[in-house]
Amino acid sequence: MAFENGSARRAAMPFALGTLFGGVVAMLLVSNEVLRTGIQYQVPPYGPVVRPQHRTLSEAVGDPTFQSGKDQDQGHTYTAGSEDLAQGGADDPVTGPPPALKVVNPTAFQAPTEVTKVQEKSSPRVLCWLLTDPDNHDRKAMHAFNTWASKCDRTLFITTKSHNVLPTVVLNITEGRDSLLQKSIQAFRHVYQHHFHEADWFFKADDDTYVIIENLRHFLSKKNPEEPVYYGFRFNSLRPDTKNGYMSGGAGYVLSKEAVRRLVTDGLDDPRKCRLHSTAPEDLEIGRCLEKSGVMAGDSRDEEGRQTFHCLNAQDHILGNFPEWIHRYSTYPVKSGPDCCSKYTISFHYTEPIMMYVLDFAIHHLRPYGQCELLDNT
Repeated sequence: MAFENGSARRAAMPFALGTLFGGVVAMLLVSNEVLRTGIQYQVPPYGPVVRPQHRTLSEAVGDPTFQSGKDQDQGHTYTAGSEDLAQGGADDPVTGPPPALKVVNPTAFQAPTEVTKVQEKSSPRVLCWLLTDPDNHDRKAMHAFNTWASKCDRTLFITTKSHNVLPTVVLNITEGRDSLLQKSIQAFRHVYQHHFHEADWFFKADDDTYVIIENLRHFLSKKNPEEPVYYGFRFNSLRPDTKNGYMSGGAGYVLSKEAVRRLVTDGLDDPRKCRLHSTAPEDLEIGRCLEKSGVMAGDSRDEEGRQTFHCLNAQDHILGNFPEWIHRYSTYPVKSGPDCCSKYTISFHYTEPIMMYVLDFAIHHLRPYGQCELLDNT
């Protein structure tokens, strides 16, 4: 009887695993459909996908509804709109702001994995700071903190109001589209003055960025924090005074210790290098400032040429739901399907709160049977 029970259990195992993975795939598809159809987004001229939040300068160029303007400091022409210009986003005019997502046991996702425990002892120290605002503390920022952001060696949320759970840095600044560059500049100054010696690398993200911290640490373990360099999803610059391009703010970008030092001590105090009151998009202007400060824009692709940082959400990169502009302005080829993303992918942008938990669970707690053993033997 014991033998029969054991055989039955072994026979049922493939079925149980198949059911589990089928359920996760169904969750991903259903949640994706809910997010796409449950919120009324406008259909843009370039395709079926519209981001309710941040948009890059390149993204705005592909959308004729955005208006061109002049940089007030230098007179450079650019198209208004950035991944970080719409921080907080606009609520639906009919239904109003969506309710905050409720998670029964959110702190369970904060528990470090075995890989994280090992990495914390030997890998580079990473400080993470995220742009957010009071309206998004509970709607977005808390879910980033519950899933990935709490796994950084130090985590800071840059905002204008304190929160009873989030580790906030409160700035005396007016929230809004035109304040994002100032928020970022003040964040870099704060990090340099108060936390510079606590980390080797400094990672900037938005409150709708999802990050696999273990992969970020793995990527940085092969890099030298004493070199003036930063990494992220790289765009070609539209400005003649920025030759090396810039990194997407929403996908997140990470600066070496030396890069932060040069930015704060050399760049931010020199108006010829950093236009502190520019009306250009935050990520573009920070990229220009870093280049003028002698910081290199690094290549973050893996050994097979696949991207590790991603400026759209996971679904769009996997399925190939790309707006036309991304192929024109991405420095490196953007692909879909299995080649869309490095197996050691670091980040995705535009990640809805519910998807943060689904991704976090699938990445850290599910494995196809036999895959780990197969990889160990190859």
